[in-house]
Amino acid sequence: MLVNGDSLTCEIKLLDRGQLQAKTDDLGTVNIKWDKIVSVTASRMFSVETTSGLRLLGQLSTSRPGQLDVVAPTGPVSIDLATVVYIAPIGSRFWNRLDGSVDLGLSYTQSSGVAQMNFGANAVFRRPNLQLTAAASSYFTRQENADDTSRHALDFGAIRSFGRQWLYLVQGGFERNQELGFDLRSTISAGGGRFLVRSNRAIFMVGGGLSTNRELPVGGTGVQNLEGLLSVRQSFFTYDYPKTDISSGVDVYPSFSQWGRTRVQFNGNIKREVVHNLTVGLTIYNSYDSRPPSEDARKNDVGLSFTIGWTF
Repeated sequence: MLVNGDSLTCEIKLLDRGQLQAKTDDLGTVNIKWDKIVSVTASRMFSVETTSGLRLLGQLSTSRPGQLDVVAPTGPVSIDLATVVYIAPIGSRFWNRLDGSVDLGLSYTQSSGVAQMNFGANAVFRRPNLQLTAAASSYFTRQENADDTSRHALDFGAIRSFGRQWLYLVQGGFERNQELGFDLRSTISAGGGRFLVRSNRAIFMVGGGLSTNRELPVGGTGVQNLEGLLSVRQSFFTYDYPKTDISSGVDVYPSFSQWGRTRVQFNGNIKREVVHNLTVGLTIYNSYDSRPPSEDARKNDVGLSFTIGWTF
């Protein structure tokens, strides 16, 4: 039931990031803003999570508008509808739990002879208490009378929730950035963290742990490193037209193998919908290494690009 009094008979597919995905016989699959819904009833078993980290399992019913009753085998639990941030049917198909985007940016300046291209893609797979992520990015610059430069990265991660708002995290990836003096860096990290904010408009998470990587310097031999990890992630999103998504992440790696060395990786993007699922955006990254693996390498590498993308 919607706030304007309309009712919709549908199959509930997923509630996440402030949108309820519902499949209907006549309209196909539609996305409904969660704050436009006053009641939900469903006989199937669902996993439900709230802003406080409470996790429930059961059927859905409504005793009064603005409330959601999760009917578990031990009895019903009533919660405010506005505090619900995640609903997923138990056993729903793989593709219904997958979200992602693909972005491409191109630029050329004739006066300087500089051509730039960047590509980015990311995907998120969600299950109750588990989130799997994968992301790939590539930046390439060609300039007359100068060497080509490029940066390539492939990252993956897993976040598993436990208790209220606490989580385990595992992340890793592969990176190539000759500007910072290495042909390949492979990394694996593990630790824990906590959601400080998790609502239908924003997510803010902090975490920490240990990380190990193997670096292959330009023209050198491979080196194994042990580092600490401090991680911060934030995301803010709205679904009133035009849809807007602002997200960023910072990872800080203080080295235990090379005292005094610190690496910092920042990634951020802003996306705004122009037509259905088609977006324009701004992507930025900043890679810093206080002690690069190659002596003649730069300590800092910054990239900024405008993109056109598609979300799914």
